[in-house]
Amino acid sequence: MKLKKQIDPNIEEAEIVIVARRQEEFSAIVKEYHLEDLSSIDNEKLYLATNKGFEIVNIREILYLKSEKNYLDFHMTDGVIRVRSPLYFYEKKLALNFIKISRNTLVNFEQIRRLETDFVYGVLLYLGNEKLPVSRKYLANINKKLEEGAKK
Repeated sequence: MKLKKQIDPNIEEAEIVIVARRQEEFSAIVKEYHLEDLSSIDNEKLYLATNKGFEIVNIREILYLKSEKNYLDFHMTDGVIRVRSPLYFYEKKLALNFIKISRNTLVNFEQIRRLETDFVYGVLLYLGNEKLPVSRKYLANINKKLEEGAKK
C-alpha cells in the first residue's frame, strides 16, 4: 500500500482518498485503520464508508436504517446511502436518538411524525412519506422512549 502526502494551502477542507482495486481491498483498509470509527467532535455528523468513498451525513437528516443481508441502508431525508456494515455497529453509536422497531430497522426518534394502529400490520410508524411496521417485540422501546419524553 502507498500513502501519498499532498499539502495544498488553497483547498477549503482536508480530505482522505482511498483508491483500491476491489471492494474487498477497500473494506480491509477501512477496517485495518479503523476509518469506520471516525466521528465528529460535536457528534452531529456521521462518517459512512461506502463503495464510492466516504459520505458525511448529518445525524438529524437520517430517517431510519434498514439492514439487508450484509448491507445497511441509511434512509435520509434526501435519498438512500448503502454501506457494508452490521446494524448493531450503528445501533451503539446512535443509541441516544434512535430506537429499534424491528430486528432489522433502527429509527430516528426525532423524525417520527405519528404512530397508528392498523388491523393488518399492528402498529405503523410514520417518518416523512414512509410508513414502517413496528414489531410487537420492539413496541416496548417506543413506549419507553415516549414516557421518557413526557417526563421532560
